[in-house]
Formats: sequence, C-alpha cells, structure tokens
Amino acid sequence: MPRRHFSASLPATPLRAIVVACAMLAAAPAWAQETSDTTPEAAGIDQVTVVGSRVRNRTVFDSTVPIDRFGAREVSNALSSGDVGAALQNLSPSINFPRIESSGASDSVRGIQLRGLAPDQVLVLINGKRRHTSAVLDTESSFSGTVPVDINAIPPGAIDHIEILRDGAGAQYGSDAVAGVINIVLKKARTGGAASVSYGANHTHFDPTGQTLTDGQTSIVNADYGVPLGDAGYFRFGAETRRRSPTERAGTSDAGWTSYNFTPADQALDGKVVFKSGDSRQHNNYLFYNALLPLANGLDLYSFATVNDRKSDGSAYFRYPGDPSNVPALYPNGYRPVTNGDKRDVSLVAGLRGTAAQWSWDLSARHGGDRFDYGVTQSVNASLGAASPTSFHLASFDFRQNALNLDATRSIELGLPAPLNVAVGAEWMRETYQSSAGDPASYAAGAITDAPPGAQAGPGLRPSDTYDGSRQIRSVYLDAETDLTPRLLVGAAARYSDYSDFGSASTGKLSSRYKVTENFLLRGSLSNSFRAPALVQTGFRFATLNFNADGTALQTAALLPASDALARSFGAQDLKPEKSTNLSLGLAWKPAQATSLTVDAYVIRIRDRITRSSDLQSDAVTAYLAQQGRSDIQSVAYLANLLDTRTKGLDVVLNHDLAVSNGKLNLSAALNLNKTSLDKVRQSSSALSAIDPDLTLLTDTSLFRIRNASPNSKLILGADWQAASWGLQARATRFGQLKDFSYDSDAPLIDGIPAQRFGAVWSLDLEGQLKLTRQLTLSAGGNNILDRYPQRVRETNNATYGGALPYNFINPIGVNGAYFYAKLSYTF
Repeated sequence: MPRRHFSASLPATPLRAIVVACAMLAAAPAWAQETSDTTPEAAGIDQVTVVGSRVRNRTVFDSTVPIDRFGAREVSNALSSGDVGAALQNLSPSINFPRIESSGASDSVRGIQLRGLAPDQVLVLINGKRRHTSAVLDTESSFSGTVPVDINAIPPGAIDHIEILRDGAGAQYGSDAVAGVINIVLKKARTGGAASVSYGANHTHFDPTGQTLTDGQTSIVNADYGVPLGDAGYFRFGAETRRRSPTERAGTSDAGWTSYNFTPADQALDGKVVFKSGDSRQHNNYLFYNALLPLANGLDLYSFATVNDRKSDGSAYFRYPGDPSNVPALYPNGYRPVTNGDKRDVSLVAGLRGTAAQWSWDLSARHGGDRFDYGVTQSVNASLGAASPTSFHLASFDFRQNALNLDATRSIELGLPAPLNVAVGAEWMRETYQSSAGDPASYAAGAITDAPPGAQAGPGLRPSDTYDGSRQIRSVYLDAETDLTPRLLVGAAARYSDYSDFGSASTGKLSSRYKVTENFLLRGSLSNSFRAPALVQTGFRFATLNFNADGTALQTAALLPASDALARSFGAQDLKPEKSTNLSLGLAWKPAQATSLTVDAYVIRIRDRITRSSDLQSDAVTAYLAQQGRSDIQSVAYLANLLDTRTKGLDVVLNHDLAVSNGKLNLSAALNLNKTSLDKVRQSSSALSAIDPDLTLLTDTSLFRIRNASPNSKLILGADWQAASWGLQARATRFGQLKDFSYDSDAPLIDGIPAQRFGAVWSLDLEGQLKLTRQLTLSAGGNNILDRYPQRVRETNNATYGGALPYNFINPIGVNGAYFYAKLSYTF
C-alpha cells in the first residue's frame, strides 16, 4: 500500500480566536483581583489528577480541561453488578454503556460511549499507560464497525480510583483520544488486605408476558492483599471470580410467518417464547498485581498486570421447524443457536523511573493481548443434513500490542510567576492481528443445495478468508505548561506519529485557564486528534444472520475488509485515518468551601469517520453475487470513511458537602446534553452504481440511528451520607429521549422515515452499609429499584418480530428491570 502523508493542523481562525481570548483574559480589569479567602478547597474538586496535565500537583479544579475523579468508595458503590462499564455509566453523565440483545459476539464484548461518540473514540489508560483494544470488531450495535477497549476485562476489585478527561487529547496521549481519556488507577496500599463476597439477582415484573421473573443471579468473590517492599515499595495482588446467569426478556411471538415455508409446525409455535433477549451467561476470572520496588540511587522499578478469562453465551435468532435452515431429523421443533465466546485478555507493564540532570524520566515496556475464540452450539449446517454436527468452532481472533515508552519531565525557571513545566517522550509500538478458520463443517457447502451452507449463527471463517497482519507505530511528543501571569495558565502540546501502514500525522493542542478570582476560573482548549484505523478494522471479516432492509426476513450478511476483492467490486477503498477538531470552553467555581460547580461546552468535528456500510442487498446484488459464485450470502457490507460529523454538547457538574446527623453528606448533580449531526455523507461510487444504481452505502435508517442512537441528555442526582457506623447512598439517573427507526411502515415519519420516539426514563439506585465491626461491613441495595423499563416498541409484527423483541436495545437503562444485591466485606 503506498504511504500517504496527512496533516491535521490546527485551524487558523479558531487558533487566532483562542490566542486573542487569552490575551483579553490576561488584561482583565482590576475587579478580578485575587480574593483573601484562604479556606480549604472542597475535597471532591481539590484531588490531584494524573490525566490532563503532566504537572504532578495539578488538581481537578485547577485544570485547563474538565476532569472527573471518582474515589474508591464511589467506584465500589457503582460496581454492584461487577461490570466496570456499567459502573462508569453509573458515575458519569457523559458515559453510556448500551446493552445489545440477540447479538452473538457483542454479548461478550461491549464498548462504552463518551460524549455520544463511538466506543473506539475514547482512550483507556491503566495507571497512565495505554490499554490495548479488543480482538473483536463490533458488528451489531449502533456503532457497528468499531473496535472498543474491552473495559470489562479490567479486574473490578483492582480499581482504586478512576479519572475521566472530557476533552480531546490526541496530542497528549495519541490515537483514539478523540472524545477523551479514561484513566483507571490500580490499588497500591502497602499493607493489609480486603475480601468480599456478594450475591445479587434481577427481580422484575415483565409486562410483555405478565410474569414476575427472578434471574440474572450473580455471585462475586474477590480478595486482594498488600506486601511492603523496602521502606516505600509495595506489591499489591488480588483475584476475583464472577458468575452471572442469563436473563430472558423476550416476549411471546407470532413470528411463524417469517419461516420460509410457514408450515403447521411453524404456526404451532405462535404464542410461545422461542427467542432470547437479555444478558448472556458469563463466567469471569480475574488476576492482578501492582508493584513498586525502590532501588539504589533514587531509581524505582515498577510493574503491574491484569488477566481476564471469560466464557460467555450469546443469543441468535430462533430457526423455525419448516425453515430451510433446519434439519427436522435433528430439531423437529426448531432451534435457537447459542453462540459461545471464550476470551482471554492479558496486560503486562514493567518500567524503571528515576532522575538525571534535573529530568524525571520513565522508561517502560508493555504487552497487551486479547484472544477471542468464537463458537456455536445447538446449531446445524443444514446443507449437510442429518449428518451435520450440532456444535461448531466458527473462528478465532487474536490481537497483540507491544510497546516501548520513554517519557521525561522537568521544570525550567524562565523568570515567570511559575516554572515552565516541560514533558517530552517517544513511543515505539508494534501490533499484530490474526484470524483463524473455523471447523470445516462450519463453512462447508454440503450436498443439499436448497439449504443454506455453513453453520447457523455463522457460518465459520474459511481458510481463504483468514488474516495475518502487523504494523509499527512511532511517535514523539512535546508538552509544555506554565503560568504566564499569577492568573493565567497556558499549555501547549504537539505530537508526531508515523504508521507503517497509514503514513504520518501531526496533532496539537492549546489550553488555557484564567483565575478571575481564586475560586472562579475560566478555561478553554482547542485541539485536533486523529484515530488511525485499528488493525482489526483492516482485516476483520465474518458473516452473520440479520434482518433484511424492511425487517421482514433474515439474511446472511457478509462483512468484508475494504481490501477484499468482492468488497472492492462494490466500491470499497483503503481506509483513511479519522481526523477531528475539539473546541471546549468552560468555567469552574467554588462559591463556598464545600460547594463546587463546573460548566463546559464543547464541539467535536470528525472528518472521514469510519463506519460500517449498510447491508448492500437487492435483486441486482443477488444476481451479481451468483455470478461471483457467492450464493452463500445475500448481502455485502464493508468499512469505509463515509461520514463527517459534528457533536455539540454541554457538561454541568455540581457538588455540595454538609454535616448531617453526625455524618457527612455529599450532594451531587451532573448533566450532559449531547447532539450529533451529519456534515457530509459519502453515499455511492461508480462501482456500486454499476451493480445497482439505486443502492446507497448508508440507508436512511442507518443514518437516522447514527444521529440518534444516544440519549440527547443524561442527568445523575446523587446523595452519599457517611457516619461512623452507617452509610447510605442514593443515585437517580434520567436517560433522555431517544429516537430510532422502525420496521413498522405505518410508524410516524421523523426526518422522512418511519421512526419512534422513546421517552426519557428514570432509574433509582439505593445502597446502605452497616459496619458490623471495625473490619466487617454489610452492604445491601438495588439498582433500578423502581423496576423501570424503556418505552416499548410499537406493537406490530415487523417492529417487534411478532412480539419477540418488545424493547429497543439501544436505551442504556437496559431491559433487565430491578437488580437487588447484598455484599459482605472484610478488611485485614
């Protein structure tokens, strides 16, 4: 592939604007004198943060960009179900963690959204070091075609606190930091330990069937312990196991009409629950350690690692007895394939740090690996007839990332009110990605030619379709920050990266914070970022069963890499990096010692955004595929740079502490308003027009979901009271209105297509703690205790698949109803 040079330089007009603004702030009139208020800052906003600045004593309040910091107790309370992704959604209004239903691999690997952007447009760090992504491409969610970090592969019991940088940070931290950065800091206490056991379950009234259900039983056991190393070192290690039973939220269905033959056996199943919706079965085992060993001459040797082994079941659509995809001799009453995900995720970091010639330096190496083995049981290759196996290995996907980093920081006296803090660094990274074929029977075309070939809920990956690729990335960066005046802090960062497969990129960032008073700050930043296509995006291919364009039937849809010859014949081109610009303006205010308020507005523009095309399917496509000898698939899709988008939003965070009933009460309110619009859509090509001139790369329904797949607002109201022997927490979350397209042609038109508005929904979480002894604590509580569900989908056959899928899966509140739990914790 020819190398390309692309530059994402800072726009001239916004750059001049921010420089002028900084100058105006610096010349503020005398009324902006510092106040004489010397009272301590509110604890919540005065915490030192690692992300956002490389100055070690920078606090959340004093930062030039919006940062959230959630402490150990907040994180522990949000982790009631054991999902790190769900905990982040509980903590931050800017984060959503939507659940997918009947989705196969996405039942095993789910991505988070920050500020309504795609899951691979947020960078995840562990102890300040980059976390590797998953080996699996998301093929079924609202952001199909993305490669997220598997946030749930991080051991929940290892987390000390979490920092969320809500601002573009590509110049500081590299690719993927488009929406922001999440830094998860591991426990490092030198002595003592902790152990806990918890049990919970969903208990809900499910309106579609009129049942009261208890399922989703979840048990969690974890322990961690600290061993001192020398006078200041530590070795903290721990283990956790979590077992979760599945939930079932499918309704009774009258979907026999979807069967190709609509036989009496198909019709006999009408009125029964034969589909599956809800959480998958999961077994998770975790290990971690976090270590620091002081050496001679001021050197520190450090290392940390996490391991996750996960086995999960996913859901596929029900196959009716009379459908050609069935073999009546094996499944006289039809069947629903169960997908199986066997996932192993490993991360290891080791480094040495010290000082030399006034520089503090940090040299580190890291390895990240993610392997996903994908299979299916309760299935069949109907083209093989009764001789077909019923269990198949479909494919294996393996992603690995190895890196070396050198970072150095120092302060330089320039006669300014504060030293110039400088950080420089370099990184070398190598990534590899491999896919392996499934069992021969999983992709075989048997002797029965009127039956679909390959395993159902597959087919498996053929040897000719496997991928083995690698690339190298080299980066250097410079970061500087200083107080130009006692009131004005400015920062600048620049990064140059070179990809062996995508060429080079330059990114930059300017940020500023001005103290109107000691307790009232104005802040702003302007940056650009880029996100190089993930290696997985360049090589992933798979076929899945999905609805056709009008939702009346299922079809086998092939997702192909852009380099594939068949994809090329439909107009696919080499993927290009995404380029983005992020503008943020805000304020931070402490009107009183125990009260803080931050308000931040942002605009994020992304060009050449990578997305999955719609399934390209029509009679003309069917004829073309037959000519190419691909009668095993009915549609083609591929990844492409199809969109330019603009996301606008507002974050508001309010905290207040007060003494109540011999304890301390923290009250909080956090709001995110967010809207994405489309600036440009690339819809066709000469190659696609030659096959079918009426086809477009993205259907109106796909574009509608891209614009509306996230709530337009999210509000979290929290209250946390702690006393000597008791503790109580309450959290009310309001997920704002959603809109999604509808398969019901009689649905009201929104933006010209049949669609449905889903109203806002509230979720209330409660937890109480009783300290039985100094070391033993009993906690009990519930999530969504009012048993709320999203608004139901319009009750028509097409919209709900005959009643089988009564709820839209994109609402972050999920479809499981109330969850109640108890936890016993012991510290020693």
